[in-house]
Formats: sequence, structure tokens, C-alpha cells
Amino acid sequence: MSQASSRSGSSSQGRGGGIGGGYEGQGSPVPYRVGPLAYEPAVLCRCNGKACRWISWSNAQPGRRYYRCKKSRTGIDCGFFLWADEECSKWFKELLIDLRDAVWELSKKDGELDAKDMVLEAKEMEVEVKKNEVEDMVMELNAKQQEVQAKEQVVALLEARLKNKNKCIDMLAVLCMFLLLTMVVILCNGNKA
Repeated sequence: MSQASSRSGSSSQGRGGGIGGGYEGQGSPVPYRVGPLAYEPAVLCRCNGKACRWISWSNAQPGRRYYRCKKSRTGIDCGFFLWADEECSKWFKELLIDLRDAVWELSKKDGELDAKDMVLEAKEMEVEVKKNEVEDMVMELNAKQQEVQAKEQVVALLEARLKNKNKCIDMLAVLCMFLLLTMVVILCNGNKA
């Protein structure tokens, strides 16, 4: 580790651990194998506390590890900064940048797929709700259809009774006419005698 390349200062520090330009704050493209404070031997910052070891994913220093004060994102940052690794070759930087960008693109697409999956799940739930509503409507329609059929049977029974009553009334009317004619004949015969 070169002391000449390990300058203190936070002016070139990007948010999220990137040194130099081009860092987009998308986070590390790969998970850390060792946590920021789980490394050994300890490197102490000016606060006399163990400094965090991060990995830069900027365009200027991709994949290069460095140490920062663990209070670096607070108002009480001591400004400690130290490179943990030597700077790599231009070719290796380009390779790391290409790999980083490919992973970030895959992560972006993975996020888009997750969002589409959530939309799909919401649509499936919506379809399920609509399906249940339709099933409820079909059951209600079947119940009303059975009710209509029962009423139609009652109407058919009442119509049959009404026809029977109409036949009785017709027979009574014929009988009344017959009796009336009989009485008229009897009265007419009685008046002649």
C-alpha cells in the first residue's frame, strides 16, 4: 500500500464509497466478502477508532479498496482516507468498469422484473377478486332462477285451478240457463192450463 497515493480528504469522495468521477450511487455490484469492520489487522483513523474498509466502484478507481473514518457521513468526520490497494492498470480498470456496469444493468433488469412480477401478482389478485364476484353473481342468478321456476310452478298450478273454476262456472251457467228455461216452460205450460 503506497502512502503517496493514500491522501486524506473527502473532496474526491463520492456518496456510497466511490472515489473519483462516474460513481452513480448504485452500490456495490457484488456483496462484500468481509464486512467494513470485520477485516484484520485494524487500521485506525484520526479518531483512534477502527476505520471502515470499503471498495470504490467509481470510474477512476473501480474495485480498489480504501479505508475511511466510520463517521465519514456525519458532521464529525475526521477526514481520514487511505487506499488499501495499489492502483491497477488501465486495462484492468476498463474490465472492472465493464463488469460493474453489466452487473448494474442486470440488477436494474432484475428490479424491473420484480416490479413487473408485483404488477402481475396484483393483476392476478384482481382477476381472482373478479372471478369470485362472478361466481357470487352466478350463484345469485341460479338462486333467482330457482325462485322464478318455483313461482312459475305456482302460477301454473293457479292457472290450472282457475281453469277448473272456469269450467265449474260455465257448468253452473249452463245449469242455470237450463233451470231458467225449464221454469219458463213450466210457467208457460201452467198458464195454458
